Amino acid sequence: MKSRLRVTQSFSAQHSASRARGNFAVGDLLVLQEGTEDSGQLRFVRVNGLRPNLGREPHYLLESDELQQKTEKV
Repeated sequence: MKSRLRVTQSFSAQHSASRARGNFAVGDLLVLQEGTEDSGQLRFVRVNGLRPNLGREPHYLLESDELQQKTEKV
């Protein structure tokens, strides 16, 4: 089962396939994806708030420590 997280502090994270950044607000739900990146970053996807005009929600990357500080397990 993949870990679900709820955002407790707003933050932004880099899109995994580009330089674009996504903004995450308090209450957003995230799901961690399998594995970690080589640089100690975690890959995750937003569960709620899918953007109809963009289609499938992209994957984002954030430092493991920062993600743990700004989220809580659900």
